[in-house]
Amino acid sequence: MSAATHALPDVTAWRAAPSTRERGQLALATALSVVATLASPALLALSGYLLARAAQAPPILTLTAAIVGVRLFGLARATARYAERLVAHDLALARLGRDRVSLFSRLIPMVPGAIGPRASTDVLDHLIADVDQQQDHLVRVLVPGRALIVASVATVVAAWCLLPIAGAAVALALIAHALVLAEIERHLGADLPQRLAAERDRLARELVVVLDAAPELVAWDTGDAQAERAAASGRRLDRLTRRAAALASSGAAVSTVFAGATALAVLALAAQAAAGGRLAPELVPALALMSLGISEAVGGLSDVLAARRGVAAAGRRIAALLGDAPPQPGVRSGERPLDGRIAVRAASVSRDGRPLLDGVELDIATHERVALMGPSGAGKSTLAAMLVGFVAPGSGSVTVGGVELGEADGDHVRRLVRWAPQDPHLFPTTLAANLRIAAPSAADAELERALRAVGGGPWLDRLPQGLETPLGEQGECCSGGERQRVGLARALLAGGDLIVLDEPASHLPPNEAIDGLQAVLDADPSRGALLITHHAEEALLAERTVLLAHGRIENTIPPRLHISPKRAR
Repeated sequence: MSAATHALPDVTAWRAAPSTRERGQLALATALSVVATLASPALLALSGYLLARAAQAPPILTLTAAIVGVRLFGLARATARYAERLVAHDLALARLGRDRVSLFSRLIPMVPGAIGPRASTDVLDHLIADVDQQQDHLVRVLVPGRALIVASVATVVAAWCLLPIAGAAVALALIAHALVLAEIERHLGADLPQRLAAERDRLARELVVVLDAAPELVAWDTGDAQAERAAASGRRLDRLTRRAAALASSGAAVSTVFAGATALAVLALAAQAAAGGRLAPELVPALALMSLGISEAVGGLSDVLAARRGVAAAGRRIAALLGDAPPQPGVRSGERPLDGRIAVRAASVSRDGRPLLDGVELDIATHERVALMGPSGAGKSTLAAMLVGFVAPGSGSVTVGGVELGEADGDHVRRLVRWAPQDPHLFPTTLAANLRIAAPSAADAELERALRAVGGGPWLDRLPQGLETPLGEQGECCSGGERQRVGLARALLAGGDLIVLDEPASHLPPNEAIDGLQAVLDADPSRGALLITHHAEEALLAERTVLLAHGRIENTIPPRLHISPKRAR
C-alpha cells in the first residue's frame, strides 16, 4: 500500500510549492480520514462484541460502555468523513487555482512558437482536464492512501493485542490483498489513462472538424464520411471505457473475496482460541467483524492506485507540453533600456526537419523602415515571428538593442517590438474591447480616430452600436477586410520602437491597403518598421527593400529617398 502514497514523478515542477497552511490542512485531512477509516472496523468489532455479550444476559449496566461506543463510532465515521472531504477539497481547490495561474505563467513565453504542431484541442485538454486532474493527487491519492496505511497498521496491532495469531493472519491477508489489487491495476490499467486521453483528444478533433467545417463538408458531400470517423473514434473510446469499468469491477470482486476469506480465517482462529481458553468467547465475533471491516476499507486501494496512475499520466502530458518552453528571459538589474535596433546573424529555423530560415542576415537601424519581399513559403512570416520572440532560432543570434533576444526581458521586448499579423485574432467581445488590446487605456474617441484613419469609418458608421457592437465568436460578424482594419487600427494605437507588419492589409483593395499602411507608419514617424508584403507599391513605403527566397536573403535594394505611393500616383 505504500506505493499509493509515493510522490509523483518529477512532473509537477511547474506547480507552486505548498505553503505552511496547506501542509497543515493536508495533515488535518489525513487525520480525519484515518478516524473515518478506523471507525468502520471499530464499529463492526464493537457491534459484534455487544451482540455476543448481550447473548450472555449480563447486567444491563455492563453493556453501557459498548452501547455508547457503537453510537460514538457510528457518528464519528460520518462526521469525520464529511469533515475530511471539506478540508481536503478546500485544499485541493485552492491548489488548483494556484496551479492554473502557475501553468499559465509558464505557457506565456511559449505562445505561439513553442506550442509547435499540436492541435488546439490537445493543448486545451492539457490546460483544463489534465490540470483539473491534479487535484485528485490530494483528494484521491495522498489522503486516502495514507489513511489506509495508518488504519491497517492500527487494526493489525489491535488484533495482535487480542490474539497474536489473528493479528498475523490479518496482516498477511491485507498484504496479499494489496499486492493482488496492485497487480490487477498494473496489468489491466498500465496504458489505460494514456489511451483514454489520446482517444478523447482524437474524438474531440473529429468533432471540432464536424462543427467548424460543417458548411464545407456539406458542400462537398463528405459529411457522412466525417461523421463516421467521429463515430468510429467514439466506439474506440467506449471500448476503453468498458475496459476501465472492468478494471474497477475486478478490483471490487477481489476485495469482496478477500474480505470474506479474511473474516472466515480469523473467525476460525478466534473460535479455536476461545475453545482452548485463550480468548474470551465474546471477542470471537469482534475479531472476525473487525477483519471484515478493514478488508472492505483496503478494497478502496484499487481506486487510489487508479487515481494515482491517472494523475501521473496527466502530469506527464503537462510536462511534455512545458518541455518545449524556452528559458525564461532574465531581467538584469540596471540593464540599459533596449531600443529598436535589430541585428539577425546567421539565424536558422527548422520545423519537422524542413528548413524555414537558413543563415539569415538582417539589420534594421533605429527608426528605419524596411520592406521584406519574397515568394510564398520563403520564410517571411517565420522571420517576423522570430523578431517578436515567438520563434527561437535553432542557430545564429537575434539581438534587440544589442542584447540577445533570449537574454532580454520578454515583456520588455514585446512592448518594444509590436506585431500586426495578416489574420488578427478577434475576441468574442465588442469592437472597442478588441481595439483596446493594443491600447488598454485609450478613450473611445481615440479608438474611433484610429479606425477611421485606416479606412474603417464607413464600416463603423454602419454598425448598429458603434464601438460597442459585439463582433461574435472569432469575429464571425466581420469580413476579412474588416478584420484587417481592426488589426491596422491596433498597429496604429500600439506604441513601441519597431512595428512588424506581416501583410496586415492583404485583403484590402490596393489603394485602401496603401492608405491604411501609410496611416500606421505616419502615426509615429520615429517608429521603425519591418513591412512584409508581396506588392511593390507597398514596398515603396519603406526606405529599402530586402528580398527573401528559400529562407535566405537573396538581395537588398540600397537605401533610397522615400517616395510616397500617394505622390507616385
